[in-house]
Amino acid sequence: MPVSRRDLLAGLAGTLAGTLPGLNRAYAAALAGAPVPAAAAPVRLWLRREGTGEEVSAIVRTPGGYNARDLLLLSWLLRDVRDGSSAVWIDPRLFDLLAAVQGAMSAVHGSAVPLIVTSGYRTPRHNAGIEGAARGSLHLAGLAADVKAAGYAPDAVAVAGALCGRGGIGIYPTFCHLDLGQARSWAGGRKRPPAGQPVPGTPITQPKEPT
Repeated sequence: MPVSRRDLLAGLAGTLAGTLPGLNRAYAAALAGAPVPAAAAPVRLWLRREGTGEEVSAIVRTPGGYNARDLLLLSWLLRDVRDGSSAVWIDPRLFDLLAAVQGAMSAVHGSAVPLIVTSGYRTPRHNAGIEGAARGSLHLAGLAADVKAAGYAPDAVAVAGALCGRGGIGIYPTFCHLDLGQARSWAGGRKRPPAGQPVPGTPITQPKEPT
């Protein structure tokens, strides 16, 4: 039985709600109603790299196949800027996923919304130095990217990722992890408390008795 995109999003929102707190259901509903790009149209992707200021607007593939030149530019953008700018060919399916996420968010936004890459490929040395990073992280194989979109919370990117892909989705305080691995979702890290609320773990001194 065919399932509409709206029904699909409703189901995904329900599935993710337990692991991704704060999911914006209104956003999910709008995303579900976004127009689907024509299958024969070129797949375009607009990425920016946090920290370097680099930007690539590329055609990932055309009806005739992947665009090798632009895949090279995109793969370089996702290099490990923290370890000698080491770079590898990124799986083109990851760019397909990022392009679909960007396209869906842009349709809801009303204009193009670039995705900002905070982490792409990682060298084994870099990955080993990240607290909490998985030993077998898909970043090591060019199968994952951490991204965000200006003006949107990480869970908004996650909803688009759930609609457009079937891999891993992780929400962190300042970015969303997307990968081509097994379908799974999680929330990582501690989100900042509301303004004026003490940060858990901050040292305190014994309070004075009221006078």
